[in-house]
Amino acid sequence: MALHRSIIAAAVLLALNCNAFTLPSSQTPTSISPLCMSATTETENETPAKKEGYVPKWKKIATLADSTGTGDLSAKDKGLAGAIPIKFQQGKGESATFIETAAMPGQPLKLVASQAGQYITYGCGKGECGTCESLCNGKYLRPCVDVVPTDLEPDAETGEYATLVIQVKGTKAKVVSSGKFFSAKSFILGFWNNLLGMGGLVRDRRKAKKNWQDRISNEDAIQKLTEEKKRKRAEEAALKNNAQ
Repeated sequence: MALHRSIIAAAVLLALNCNAFTLPSSQTPTSISPLCMSATTETENETPAKKEGYVPKWKKIATLADSTGTGDLSAKDKGLAGAIPIKFQQGKGESATFIETAAMPGQPLKLVASQAGQYITYGCGKGECGTCESLCNGKYLRPCVDVVPTDLEPDAETGEYATLVIQVKGTKAKVVSSGKFFSAKSFILGFWNNLLGMGGLVRDRRKAKKNWQDRISNEDAIQKLTEEKKRKRAEEAALKNNAQ
């Protein structure tokens, strides 16, 4: 009986939740047969093709180097002073990107990367978590706390320092295109999520009821033991009084 009541309550809550989202008259969907609905869901699961004239709701903001066209300038042309050439490498193979700059010995690598425009993912900022860990000439370093080496020696003939190649971890960015809020897929997924929620509610209600019954039975057992101890103490006290 309790199970039927829980199912009825779940159905009523689901109906109220679905009715709370009403579509405008211009976006009210027409009746769709189950066959057409299955075909629609299959096509929606595929990667949507880009439409002509589509304008996304958000755009990537251009950096200062992109807006001024100075992204391809060398470190000297940018005004970055430094005797040690540094090359930041992000990624591997054909997709790898390189940024060349220059720095002074003892200069923080975090500052060097920021000035060069190299993005590095940081975590704790104390050199403990290893989120920013990078590879430099076969040795691992952590740009958040490490600095440009001070024990480097220039070439005897040219007097120039060898280039430090710092391999930075690649970043993964999942691009999600902006879509319509009201769609057949959104309604199906919303209905499915509500159904799962109602099922979880019924399941948790059963567990809670069982826990409640176990708790009540334990409290009754404790109460009986307490009353039994009180009765025995009263009998012992009565015996002592009669003996005196």
